[in-house]
Amino acid sequence: MFKQIQLLFCVLICMNLHAQDGLFSKAKSLYDKGKYSASQSILNQLINSSDYNAEILFLNASCSKELFADDALELYKKLNDLFPFNNFKDQSNIDIAHIYYREKVYSKAAESFLKLKYLTNEMEFKLAYSYFNIDSIESAQFYFSKIMISGSKYASTSRYYYAHTNFKKGLYNSALHSFQKLLKDENFISIVPYYITQIYFFQKNYKKLIVFAKPFLKEVNLSRRAELNRLLAEAYFQLNDFSNAIVHFELFLKDKKENNLFEHLLLGYSYFQVSNYENAISNLEKITYANDSILQYSSYYLAISYLKQENFNYALQAFKKAASFDFNIEIREDAFYNYAKLSYQLDLPFENTFDVLSTYLKEFDNSNNKKEIEFLMVKILQSSSKYFEAYSSLIEINSPSYEQKKALQQTAYFLAIKEFNQKNFKNAVSYFNVVIKYPISETYLLLANFWISDCYYHLNEFEKAIEGFSQLSLGEALSDYDDLRKYKLAYAYFKNLNYVRAVKWFRSFEKVANDSIKINDTYLRIADSYFMNSDFVLSEKYYKKAIDINVFDVDYASYQYAISLGLVGKKQQKLKVLKEIIKSFKNSSYYDNSLYHLAKYYKNNSNYDDANMYYDDLISVSADNDLIADAYLSKGIIYLNTNKAQLAIDQFSFVINEFQNTIYFKEALSGLQSAYTSLAEIEKYLSIIEQLPEISISRSEQDSLTYNTAFIKFSELDYKVAKNSFEKYIKTFESGLFLNDALYYNAISSLVLGDTASAVFNYQKLTQSSSNLHKEDAFIFLARRSYSLRDFKNSNNYYIELEDLASSNSVKREVIIRLMNGNEFLNSKIALVYANKVTTLSKVDDWLLSKALVIIARNEFQSGNYAKSKLTFEKVSSLSDYDEGAEAKYFLAYLEYLDENLVLSERIIFELSDNYSNDFFIAKAFILLSDIYVLKNNLFQAKATLESIIENHKNEEIINLSRKKWEVIIEREHANKKKKNINQTFIEISEDIFDYEIEEIEEFDDTYIVKISDTLKSIIDTNITLNKKSFEDELE
Repeated sequence: MFKQIQLLFCVLICMNLHAQDGLFSKAKSLYDKGKYSASQSILNQLINSSDYNAEILFLNASCSKELFADDALELYKKLNDLFPFNNFKDQSNIDIAHIYYREKVYSKAAESFLKLKYLTNEMEFKLAYSYFNIDSIESAQFYFSKIMISGSKYASTSRYYYAHTNFKKGLYNSALHSFQKLLKDENFISIVPYYITQIYFFQKNYKKLIVFAKPFLKEVNLSRRAELNRLLAEAYFQLNDFSNAIVHFELFLKDKKENNLFEHLLLGYSYFQVSNYENAISNLEKITYANDSILQYSSYYLAISYLKQENFNYALQAFKKAASFDFNIEIREDAFYNYAKLSYQLDLPFENTFDVLSTYLKEFDNSNNKKEIEFLMVKILQSSSKYFEAYSSLIEINSPSYEQKKALQQTAYFLAIKEFNQKNFKNAVSYFNVVIKYPISETYLLLANFWISDCYYHLNEFEKAIEGFSQLSLGEALSDYDDLRKYKLAYAYFKNLNYVRAVKWFRSFEKVANDSIKINDTYLRIADSYFMNSDFVLSEKYYKKAIDINVFDVDYASYQYAISLGLVGKKQQKLKVLKEIIKSFKNSSYYDNSLYHLAKYYKNNSNYDDANMYYDDLISVSADNDLIADAYLSKGIIYLNTNKAQLAIDQFSFVINEFQNTIYFKEALSGLQSAYTSLAEIEKYLSIIEQLPEISISRSEQDSLTYNTAFIKFSELDYKVAKNSFEKYIKTFESGLFLNDALYYNAISSLVLGDTASAVFNYQKLTQSSSNLHKEDAFIFLARRSYSLRDFKNSNNYYIELEDLASSNSVKREVIIRLMNGNEFLNSKIALVYANKVTTLSKVDDWLLSKALVIIARNEFQSGNYAKSKLTFEKVSSLSDYDEGAEAKYFLAYLEYLDENLVLSERIIFELSDNYSNDFFIAKAFILLSDIYVLKNNLFQAKATLESIIENHKNEEIINLSRKKWEVIIEREHANKKKKNINQTFIEISEDIFDYEIEEIEEFDDTYIVKISDTLKSIIDTNITLNKKSFEDELE
């Protein structure tokens, strides 16, 4: 039985072994046929049965390798671990090396290839390529060199990589030698010329480069063609063949869409060298951001190109930019020199020319240009519109030279005139004194003495004005000023109440005057002077002359003429003139007084009906309480004289009830007493007196005595005692008969004593009085004082009150003008109302008219009426050379900008800069200019303009606006900026060029761009030469 069992077991084993041999044979057969998946399935069955050998494990690992399975390396490791001395060791190592190579684990691949006892050409190539990819260049070159001299199909590819490694190491001769051997290889014909071209470029063998590269241009693809054109362009550039350089740079830039700043620099410079400045500018302007060296060179040649086209404003900014870099000191000095000269020539705002010239001397003290710069510094101080800066620099010099004194006198004179025109007379006096201190120019000296005297006049220092004008001898050369001197001297005497001398000088001026306005004014002042000296015959004569010339203030002249006629006994002529006034001048300040004089004349001549008619007219139109009170009183007296006692009582009672604080109150009481007496009703009078407890005879007498005491001291010019006496009166008699007089004369005394606060207090009390006596004078003082302190809110209120009280044309005129000015920035609507009134005034000078018109134009602009505002701004521009004209020019430029007339807008901006000195509107205009440059896509000039304003202006609003716009431009530049990919340094080769079936090496990268060589330094060192004087003639 046991033997039978043992036999059965043996049979079973044999059957199993036979089955296993069958499975293995089937697996191997499938493997040999390349059916690796099916083979591996059977092999895994054998392995899972735990009955396997080294060959089964090897075949299983090999199947995974062929199937690109992830477990291949793990299976080879298992084979080597279980069977360390298996017969498949070498093949396993070969397979492992190929797996690492295929998976681009080049360090492991190289390590695996080195374990092999024998390397085929393919394995040597892969080993070399693995070393190449892990930057073991020496080892890579060793194996590439072995393969490239063999007859192997890998020889050409190895030669290519061998050449490339030498190229990468900078061994250009060796690389060139190897690349040249590949020129006839069809697999490399499209690649190798590209390298050879680069090698010629790096070797600076530009002629060979051109001869070699040009034939290949038509054969290469787009990306390589662009780079070949760039290399050809730079080669021509280095050979100074700028025409051909231009051709190839243009082809390169046409193919390359991104911004190539360096190429634009070289192309711009090439156009510059062939005198094509328009295209030079077009390319150089594109370089708005780059490193210092490129920006310095591009800005420098951009500036010279602008000069060649006589675009001096643009040239200045470009020179300024070039001078801001230290990369090339020689270029920096030449750029700074030209920038300084252009700054002088153009005298643009926000280019502080004096500081620019000074900086040049400090930084380039040994320059050959030093004398010329010093000369320009003197000239700029004499002619610059930046007078304050020039003056500030010169006034600090302890011992100024002759030229410096000359410049100081001139700048001080211009500053004085500017202050004078702005009504800052005290400041003007200070500057005129400096002009007088340095009497280099006799003309400036004489004019300074003339205008300083006029300043004293405006400051109410009439004695000084008289002294100055009297001592001044202007000579024939300044005859016009001498004539004006007589006029101003006459006015100074007139204001100083010296009417005899005033007449003398007004009549002297009358003989030479040819200005109808001044002739009219002269007649009036001569007449006034004669009138004040009681020479009414002559006053009558000159008032008549003023009426006949009929230029302005005809109502005033007529009124004064009528008064003069009356004083010389020509009653009927007086009546005729007065009646003409009330007929022709119903809105005149003298209308009420004319009615009053007519009424008074007829009353005094017992023509009571006519008298009452004119008194009634006066009462119905007048706002003057004194005139109204006098009219009622006079009517009462007429009725009393004509036995109409009851009507008289009505008139007297009205005065007593309504005008208790006037001088007519006591007369009305007296008249009332007489009326009731005539009616034998004295008890009614006494009853009325009892109802006026504050009125008593003793009290009234005390009132008069106290006031007269104070007034006597005032008349004696004892202002201190007068002031104390007036204050006692005001305190004691709060409703005194002479309260308004006391307040008025107390205010004058306070001013003489320098107690302005007391004067203001008294004038303010006057303005609160129900009587109009002295109220006009009070409002005039308070309004003028507030206005001079620029307290326009209060001055406006005072002038509004004064508008109804003004009794003379001059005050009415002042009210209108100052309500316009005072409301200009407080209430534009009110300012507009008075601006329109100003335009209707007679005797309006250009400055005043331009001020009114600019307010009107502003309103039209803000209302959206651009067409109308443009016409008004044009009128202002034609009238004013001062601030109003500057504002008008700015708005005209802005309106043209809105209409997209950019060229005209730019022209107006430079006209504003050239002809005006208002920093605010010039700055606004140049900010607008930067907007124009942005629209023209000239970001270089836009930034430069804004930078100048930021660096030199002092107004925070202007600086902040400029900085905001500058930041927008910078953001725009950054958004447009594109980075060039220059990291890759070699061309990969496709495996398609090899006739063998192995893993791919790499796909060819068509987007490859050869790294740009650092030719800038060579261009700077060898090709771009400077001639510091070559562009000076452009500035002359």
